[in-house]
Amino acid sequence: MKAAYTILIFLVSVTLSFSQNNEVIEKEVNQQIWKPFKKSFEARDWESFNNIHSNDVLRVNKYGIRIGEEYKNSIQTSYQKPTTKKRQIDFCFNQRIYKENTGYEVGYYRVIYTEKDKEPRTVYGRFHVVLNKKNNTWLITQDWDTDTMNGKPITKEDFESGKCL
Repeated sequence: MKAAYTILIFLVSVTLSFSQNNEVIEKEVNQQIWKPFKKSFEARDWESFNNIHSNDVLRVNKYGIRIGEEYKNSIQTSYQKPTTKKRQIDFCFNQRIYKENTGYEVGYYRVIYTEKDKEPRTVYGRFHVVLNKKNNTWLITQDWDTDTMNGKPITKEDFESGKCL
C-alpha cells in the first residue's frame, strides 16, 4: 500500500512539473512570438515581422509554398504597399505542446479589417506552427494556415473554441 502511495505521489509530481514547465514556455513564446506577431502585423512592420521567423521558414497557405528569403521578401513587398486599411489580429489556441527547444501550436486567428466609410470585414482562419528555440529566442520555423476545414469556412465559433491570447 505504501508503494502505491509513493508511485501516485511521484506521478502527480511529474505531471505538475510538466504542466508548470509548459506554462513557463508558453509565457516565453507569447512574449517572443505572439505579442510581436500581433504588433508587427497590425503596424505592417515587415522587419519586426520577419524577425520572428527563422531564415529557412516554411510557409504554406492557399497561395502555395514559400521558403526562407522568398517568404520574407513577399512580406516586405506586401507590407510596404500603400493602404488605408487597418487590421487587427487575434489568436486562440487549441493545442500548445513543447519539448525542450521545439514547440507545436494549433489554433485559430481572427483578422478584422477596417477602412474609412466601409463596414469592417472579419476573416477567420486555422493555423499550425512549428517553433524552434535558438540562442534563447523562439522563432517560427513552419507556418501553415487555411480559411476552410473539410470544405467549410472557419467560423467565429471555431475561433472562440480555443484559449485566447
